[in-house]
Amino acid sequence: MQNSLLDALNWRYATKRFDPSQKIPEETFERLLESIRLTPSSYGMQPLKILNIANQELRENIKPIAWNQQQVVDASHLLVFCYQTNPGEQEVKEHVER
Repeated sequence: MQNSLLDALNWRYATKRFDPSQKIPEETFERLLESIRLTPSSYGMQPLKILNIANQELRENIKPIAWNQQQVVDASHLLVFCYQTNPGEQEVKEHVER
């Protein structure tokens, strides 16, 4: 099991094209989101927000700032990861008080 986990973590593949007619099943997508939610972070602060961009017009607007990659438009789901790199004192205090 240990080797299979390491193999899975080391596996890389850059998808160049997506078939827009193929969609990730909703159950699989929800499991993916849950696994992201459970990913550990420093002090458990989870300074991450994930935006699921479903609107095709919005995807077209995002495409130019993503170096015009067609994958932005054609992918089954488009997730934008927003990470707070420098949480302020108030955010840290609120987290500790939870």
